[in-house]
Amino acid sequence: MTGIGPYDYWAIEYGYTLDEKKLPEILKRCAEPELQYATDEDTSGPDPLARRYDFGKDPLAYANEQMKLVKLYRERLLDRFVKDGDSWAKARRGYELTLGLQTRAVSMMANWVGGAHVYRDKKGDPGNRSPVEVVPAEQQRAAMHFVIDQTFHDAAFGLEPRLLERMSTDKWLDSGSAHAMSSEATWPIHDRILGIQASALTQLMNPTTLRRVYDNELRVPADQDILTLPELLATINEAVWTELKEGCKEKCSVRQPMISSLRRNLQREHLERLVDLVVKSSDDTAAYKPISNLARMELQTLKSKLNAAIKEHGDMMDAYSKAHLNELEQRIASALTASYTYNGGSSQQSPILLMLNGQEEDRSDQLER
Repeated sequence: MTGIGPYDYWAIEYGYTLDEKKLPEILKRCAEPELQYATDEDTSGPDPLARRYDFGKDPLAYANEQMKLVKLYRERLLDRFVKDGDSWAKARRGYELTLGLQTRAVSMMANWVGGAHVYRDKKGDPGNRSPVEVVPAEQQRAAMHFVIDQTFHDAAFGLEPRLLERMSTDKWLDSGSAHAMSSEATWPIHDRILGIQASALTQLMNPTTLRRVYDNELRVPADQDILTLPELLATINEAVWTELKEGCKEKCSVRQPMISSLRRNLQREHLERLVDLVVKSSDDTAAYKPISNLARMELQTLKSKLNAAIKEHGDMMDAYSKAHLNELEQRIASALTASYTYNGGSSQQSPILLMLNGQEEDRSDQLER
């Protein structure tokens, strides 16, 4: 905005009204949509509308429009964005710009999962609006699927050999490109894409988001629809591991693998997140235990699927995919064993304090010997 908005006019009206009897009537406008506001600290809270860069009345519609632009810009990078006489490094800079738009849209929509709208209404205000209103289930699901669609699948990044072979870099200090002097001439494909996928998984599976989803289940009556913790984890799991169900329709090769290199990185990252939820204990939230239990169940189910896929498609798998699945199956087995051992013996790991002559003596070192 280039000028003052509706809230500013409202605040001015309230501040300059001399007749105090009129003030209650002015305040009754608090529920009008154009008068809603959020402070800086609200941008890290549960309200997905308290965010920067989410332009438009419907942030999901805006995010989808952004992705249409991303697709259009990528199609034009080589033919129209880089003009005759330009360095091909411009294609790399252009692609990075589209990647920035993509990650911003993903981050914007990830905030809707487990979200709740927060209002500053007081008792007796018009509409009797609740100060905490859980984001409708269909909006949370739409946001979740947007994040998955724009980060989990290879096609979401539009990377083709024709583009990748042109994404070079210039070794110049002009145009504010000093960082290019130390940039690798070949764009680090797997590192950049994994970074985005890991960030998306963090936004969907971090303990704060999972706790908010879990808490929201109690904020909504049981006969009403809500995005639940099991649904969230199961949806992510299904989207990450689609290859286990599809298998090899014909004999795969290292050039045409059953599981692409980008998807293998995603799967390994997802597995690590589940393992962390199971093995790493946390006393910060009461939701930890149900979250951990569900993550353990997901790992057990995944282990069975991995075993089944290896047995059914092992002979047709490429070396990359087969080694990948075997390693992950062993990783799950080790993690489940470690979690039971760690959690089962945690109560014995704390020091035993004995009261001797009125003083506390730490005997844990003696017990270890």
